[in-house]
Amino acid sequence: MNKGQLTAKLYDILHAGSDPTMKDRIERETQYQYFELCREISWGRLRCEPVTLDFSAISSGGIQLPSDLFGIDLVWDSTNGVEFIPKDRAIAQIDEWGNRYYLKPSATTDFGCFDDLILDKGAATFTSADLTTAATDPDGEYAVFDDEPGFYEITNSATPFSFTPTYYGENKRYKTLRIRPWETTWDMVIIDEDEEDLFDRDVYVYYWRAPQPLYRDSDIIILPSADILFLRILRAIPQSKQLYPVSERMLDEALRKAIKLNPRFPRIAAPRDKRGNLFDMGTNLFEER
Repeated sequence: MNKGQLTAKLYDILHAGSDPTMKDRIERETQYQYFELCREISWGRLRCEPVTLDFSAISSGGIQLPSDLFGIDLVWDSTNGVEFIPKDRAIAQIDEWGNRYYLKPSATTDFGCFDDLILDKGAATFTSADLTTAATDPDGEYAVFDDEPGFYEITNSATPFSFTPTYYGENKRYKTLRIRPWETTWDMVIIDEDEEDLFDRDVYVYYWRAPQPLYRDSDIIILPSADILFLRILRAIPQSKQLYPVSERMLDEALRKAIKLNPRFPRIAAPRDKRGNLFDMGTNLFEER
């Protein structure tokens, strides 16, 4: 389903055809609920090619992940055939086995924050005089435009700054431009079973990213089923309670349907030991003790 089909159904139910205030509420709620759903589950259409983190190239700390990362499916050491398991570093735990990873904030401030963004609807470039004179190279970084949802990857180092994908929100004149927002940018650290940081390998990080915002009626909703988005929007708008009441059961069934249609993330089904290593059938399990 595309965004225009979804909003047409919502306009009909909520009698919003001649009510610009309700139309605006539906548009805002559509973006919000869409991004919340995309953050919660690894939807197949949001999965990216894995990024390679080379920990042998550093001697302390972690390695930065993309700012548009919404979640991680797998951290894999292909050389040794080892999967790294997620861990919350803030919690002291005992009896943990195997290699693990945890995330920590990459910084406490943005890479850059400027208040002179000039950006047009349908554009793939923007200007910012303050960024031009800041003597920082934004190439490869992710930008957020004013209060709009979505992340945009900057693809050059000089004005006008190019980015991808194309922006279809409202025109921006002297608005806020944030580059590599600190709240969404994490460093990954990998550790062994003794809680020691590892700097002797590279790992593949399989992850899913934030979606592109739904601005145009032709924009395709990437969810396997749009029913759950449709119901969540209605549930969030008080006026719908009399016109189209949405129960928790309806939400649960719609979410189960979407998850059922979503392709599973492939994993190796071979048995592993408690350290996450593949069983070596050539090893004698019954040696003298």
